[in-house]
Amino acid sequence: MAINYNIFHYKTDAKQHKLESIFKDFLVFDKNIPSNSSNPWQPPIDVYETPNEVVVKMSIPGTKSEDINVAFSDDILTISGFRTDTSDHEKTCFYQVEIRYGYFERSIFIPTPIDTDKIHADYKDGFLQVILPKAKQQPSGTFSVKINFKQ
Repeated sequence: MAINYNIFHYKTDAKQHKLESIFKDFLVFDKNIPSNSSNPWQPPIDVYETPNEVVVKMSIPGTKSEDINVAFSDDILTISGFRTDTSDHEKTCFYQVEIRYGYFERSIFIPTPIDTDKIHADYKDGFLQVILPKAKQQPSGTFSVKINFKQ
């Protein structure tokens, strides 16, 4: 029986992420205080596959399109950026803090060959959607992706 390393690697990364999340939730008693503000936060994502492409959708409302970076290298899609708090109110007493600001980053293993020349990204209504068209063979190298901002 042949083992597909890419699928094994993907499942292992997902389990590792889940374990880290469980330990973080267990060790941090007050959920309103970030456990380590120097670490990048991870916006929620959806990743799904159609017959012709892999789609990654990330929720990052309030982020400027010029503050988002998308790169694809060695089967890994990396989305990073920075979201700032632009509110002008005085911050003396918070009752609840759940919105994350600062540097964010997500790296997603893509288990299928991708046509890197046709990758594109759109940012609309607080959602970044990266379209990764499937290819027969995976080219090597690192590729940046231009983001189209739609209003």
